[in-house]
Amino acid sequence: MTTPADTYVVSCHACQATFDALDTPWCSCLVTERTLVCPACLTCFCKAKPQYKQAFWRAAPRSLWDRKLQEHQQAEELAPNPPAAEVARPLVLLVDDEKDIRRVAASVISSLGYGLAVARNGQEGLAMAREYRPQLVLSDALMPGLDGREMCRRIKEDPENAKVKTVVMTALYTAVKYRTEAYRAFRIDDYLTKPLDFAQVRDVLQKHLG
Repeated sequence: MTTPADTYVVSCHACQATFDALDTPWCSCLVTERTLVCPACLTCFCKAKPQYKQAFWRAAPRSLWDRKLQEHQQAEELAPNPPAAEVARPLVLLVDDEKDIRRVAASVISSLGYGLAVARNGQEGLAMAREYRPQLVLSDALMPGLDGREMCRRIKEDPENAKVKTVVMTALYTAVKYRTEAYRAFRIDDYLTKPLDFAQVRDVLQKHLG
């Protein structure tokens, strides 16, 4: 990695092609800290090894750090949830305790034409599921208070929400035993490993909602 005054030339962790990181866009992954897209293979480095990420940002010039900070500062707050009677359907209830992930995921869901309601934690998500009756719940697995997987199980126990599709996102519970537990004990319909990209979210929504 080199750092001339007006360029920051790096090697892609996936294809090894070199590119100027100062002249490439952010990825569309559903993560708190998005990364840049290699123009050669169109791969970001969200799933790169920690050593690559550390080296990338350790050598990054001030202008790239400023750009990263500006992205967070310019992040728009989500609009308040519309009344339950006015939401578009099929409706996706998005539940995540991280503000940046809610913002990015909400943008993806809305751009695909689905209705959207957003909750900030499991307890709020459970209450909103009862009020809004969504067709699909997309939830983080690990949240303070009520665990996302347990929230999904309780939603399924409600006779009026028994048919709602539940999809859990996680960066921690990725082993086969956790997936099996999610399907059997928590009645999860689908299981996504973070970081997620636009295509993964699109595919799972189309799979369950059409």
